[in-house]
Amino acid sequence: MQQDAQERIMAYLRGAADVAAADVDVMPDTPLLETGLLDSMGLVGLVRFLEQEFGIEIPDEDMGPELFESPAALAGYIARRRAA
Repeated sequence: MQQDAQERIMAYLRGAADVAAADVDVMPDTPLLETGLLDSMGLVGLVRFLEQEFGIEIPDEDMGPELFESPAALAGYIARRRAA
């Protein structure tokens, strides 16, 4: 499940983020904020994608930089939210 979520997140990022401009290959451990893949609008789009795609709600208090550390971190978060 977590692996599937990770793959879906990476596919979304490859299509929605400015991967070409950032010259970054999106991998499970790719730093999302440090690489410039996501700006503020990109973060909003990613959160909307995650909530719709995985049927979760991400509360404001969870919206720290550690959440957006990497696709693997996001997949782990989704797994924990869905298990709760």
